[in-house]
Amino acid sequence: MKISKFEVRSGEILLFRTVPNRKWYIITWKIVSGGVGVATLTFIAFLMFAGSTESAFISILPVWLANVLTKFLYLGLIPLATTAWVIEDMACTYISEFILTDQRIWIRGSPHAWSQSVTPLGDIFSLTWRRDAIFIKQKSIHKIQVHMFSDGKLFARAYQQFVEKVKMP
Repeated sequence: MKISKFEVRSGEILLFRTVPNRKWYIITWKIVSGGVGVATLTFIAFLMFAGSTESAFISILPVWLANVLTKFLYLGLIPLATTAWVIEDMACTYISEFILTDQRIWIRGSPHAWSQSVTPLGDIFSLTWRRDAIFIKQKSIHKIQVHMFSDGKLFARAYQQFVEKVKMP
């Protein structure tokens, strides 16, 4: 899916818009905590599982190849995968955007950095907020969308106020 920029449609009114959380200390915290997490996970996985994995490999491979393969797995592949996960989380923090209009909810960068979704307001069964996350239950789909962002409470409040205002007349 091509990720595009938000454009207001004709006759559409913008009700609430979050901006990506690009504060330096949040990005720095994500980098530092991600690095510590990768190192910790690598160390623990290597200590706990490398011996048994190498023993299993030795039963079918030569000793030198089993040793190299075990080190590649635990000191190469696992840190690479967890680093990719941390980078994707940082990208979500940097590019995520949530927009509420009088016709739709437009979301980019949540739950994944490459994802983008548009939910018409008429298709929303319920929208709730709990612990920095909004939960969107749609009428047409039984899956619940979960999006985490710091302005979730304000976003849900703006949605509720709009829905109540529309129902009043």
